[in-house]
Amino acid sequence: MYLAESSDKRTVFEAAIALKNESDKLKFEPAPVHLSWGQRFVNDFGAFPVAYRKVRAEALYEPQRLCLSEAAAACLGIRAEDFDRDGQRFEACFAQGQVNQGSEGPAPIATVYAGHQFGVWAGQLGDGRALLLGDLPSQAKARDWGFDDADAIELGDRVEVQLKGSGQTPYSRMGDGRAVLRSSVREFLGSEAMIGLGIPSTRALCLYGSDDPVFRETTETAAIVTRLAPSFLRFGHVEFFAHFQHHEALNHLLLMLACRHYPQVLESSGEYNNLPHDDQIKLKLLKSIARRTGDLIARWQAVGFCHGVMNTDNMSLLGLTIDYGPFGFLDQYDEAHVCNHSDHQGRYRYDNQAAVGAWNCRALALAFRSVLGEEAALCLPESLQAYREAFEARWLERFAAKFGLLPTGDHDCQQAPIREFLAQSMQMLQHCRPDFTLFFRKLSVQPISPVHNPAELRDMMLDPPAFDLWWDAYRELAQEQIRKLGWDAAQRQAMMLAVNPKYILRNHLAELAIRRARGDHGRADADEIARLLKVLAKPYDEQPEYDSYAAEPPQWARQLSVSCSS
Repeated sequence: MYLAESSDKRTVFEAAIALKNESDKLKFEPAPVHLSWGQRFVNDFGAFPVAYRKVRAEALYEPQRLCLSEAAAACLGIRAEDFDRDGQRFEACFAQGQVNQGSEGPAPIATVYAGHQFGVWAGQLGDGRALLLGDLPSQAKARDWGFDDADAIELGDRVEVQLKGSGQTPYSRMGDGRAVLRSSVREFLGSEAMIGLGIPSTRALCLYGSDDPVFRETTETAAIVTRLAPSFLRFGHVEFFAHFQHHEALNHLLLMLACRHYPQVLESSGEYNNLPHDDQIKLKLLKSIARRTGDLIARWQAVGFCHGVMNTDNMSLLGLTIDYGPFGFLDQYDEAHVCNHSDHQGRYRYDNQAAVGAWNCRALALAFRSVLGEEAALCLPESLQAYREAFEARWLERFAAKFGLLPTGDHDCQQAPIREFLAQSMQMLQHCRPDFTLFFRKLSVQPISPVHNPAELRDMMLDPPAFDLWWDAYRELAQEQIRKLGWDAAQRQAMMLAVNPKYILRNHLAELAIRRARGDHGRADADEIARLLKVLAKPYDEQPEYDSYAAEPPQWARQLSVSCSS
């Protein structure tokens, strides 16, 4: 009897141990993440097969994951541990383009669009090196895409996932559809840096590299960036349907875009109320897109960002920064700075970005014109006016804050003194040529009382006496505002530090990360990419351990140039 009881107790004990082990296993080895793929674009345009083509990705040979943005992954509800535990499955998706294994998942596609490149109509274009894998459920909020909480845009409940560099498509023209490591590192870091700065952008999920050769000016190695966006729809999609007279498809696109991302334009507001309802929606949609585009470019200007290929096919219908080919941030201030070595005429120089944005919106309006009635077409200039209004309002807000000033009313007469002073300040910067980012960061912490000498700022100037004249006027205006608004020094400094980043993706920092990833001077590794990603995620924080990343570029880096070759 005793032995039987003892045996029963052991059996119960062993069962309890087994149950605990199973529980621990479940606790520490969670089930693989299920990716609920859809292909929304195909569903949207299934009745218009001219809009896309199914494509099979060209797999990278022995790909290696070089970097992962955990913040971007969180937009999909994916964690870094998921990538580490289930690396082969994620590699199959994001390095090989395999989402439709067996009967599961959608077929990847390339979409067609058209556009104006460097101001010239280029005809049919399309995803020549990009592949839309499909879309996944979104866990993202507005700020995850760089939008302010107050921005009136609906981002939807899906995230589109696109590979860049996955091989030829029907729209590759003479290209090989590949992307090189050099440009892929820049795109990966540039996308995430913009989000850190609070500027609307597509995102970069992960970066895979390979030893596959890619032939450009020299032989380089291949890479694939996985890009995320609420939608990759561009001005060029509208232009394609308009130019090639697919008017039914264009009407469908515009209504779908309005319903999904600009639902406010569907509401009756009395605007254009003498026009047919569909024309009212299209005019209000154009106005919203123009407004968002103007707002975006003003945000670019405020951090010294230059987009080197502002072609209409590289403009997002959601107001996102898209297509990081040649791009850069200002080092020494120069309003005529051209970041793209291939932009021989300087069309996309820093001080021309606002005008090009307006030009691109006019091209978009001409495409809208093809599906508007005659009376509605007369209202297109009114819709386009929203671009200039949005650009000027955001530019004034951001640059006033950068200088520690504040427009004191909604009326032009009340804002005129600030506008005039900002114009004079930009002239001073152009004449004295300080480092753009360092100047504003140091200005943020510079006391403006007469007893404090701005020696550190003065030392940055090519013409110190010209700076002295500006400083006297600046200090007087700033002190006057402080008295009127009842600010204290801490409030003013906090406002300035919140809009004047310490860290930007300078060309030489990206170049050093690229050289290390290529193994130019030793063992190849992606440590510097990961380090930069970490720093650029919080560009407004001090991060004293990374002070060297905030310094002016060394002499060797001043001649770095970036071209369209990727």
